[in-house]
Amino acid sequence: MCFLIKIFFFLTTFVHIYFLRLIMSIYDSILQIPLFKGLSVEAFNKIIEKYKFDFLSYNKGYAIINAGDECDSFKFIISGSVRLEYINKKVKIKLSETITGPNNIVSNYSIGNNKYPVSVYACDDNTGILSIDKQDFISIMQEHRVILLNYLIDLSRKSQTPFEAYNQIANDNVRAKFAFWILYFTSYNSSDIVINAKLRDIYMFFGAQRSVFNMVLDEMKELGIINFSSKEIFILDRNLLRLYYRQKCEE
Repeated sequence: MCFLIKIFFFLTTFVHIYFLRLIMSIYDSILQIPLFKGLSVEAFNKIIEKYKFDFLSYNKGYAIINAGDECDSFKFIISGSVRLEYINKKVKIKLSETITGPNNIVSNYSIGNNKYPVSVYACDDNTGILSIDKQDFISIMQEHRVILLNYLIDLSRKSQTPFEAYNQIANDNVRAKFAFWILYFTSYNSSDIVINAKLRDIYMFFGAQRSVFNMVLDEMKELGIINFSSKEIFILDRNLLRLYYRQKCEE
């Protein structure tokens, strides 16, 4: 009997330690998300005591968000990775990227939009997602300055483009126009960026002659920035693309 009691207490202690470690692991993951960076554990505890956090799990291929869904929450990757897809049906172009957790998901679009502009799919089984009601998260930002500052920094990455770059894009600088489009619609730390479209449709989309656009693609391929086929363009190095864009905007 004493032996069984000892086994019971051992298992209880083991389970308690296991779940404690699991909870701490989730804490650590959340505090690594860019919008939560710099937040103290004490402040975070106050947030989860006051606001509802929904922890969700999705298997590979599941649509976490469909483009056009009501944008009613902020979503974050706790574990695994997700695939984002931007589709322009009018010109038949799809731009996709992979984001690995812990990370934000489409946080740039969560305020000021009633509908999600992108579709998001789980890349792995048991992809962990944190969902927070939009109004709740706005309140959290108002109460915790560090989160608000992180959000403003996240937004600024989309707007830190020199004024002269817009002039280049408005003119005939196909290199700058093409690079800017990719950089603007993808996250700074994303990977596996792919453009699915016939090259003919891309020429028309950017208003470029076929020979000129082919020259740009060949140049970027030689520099190790992209690879491409007749129906796909693969971005091999987003950082190289960013440097390439800066150089071409200064010409």
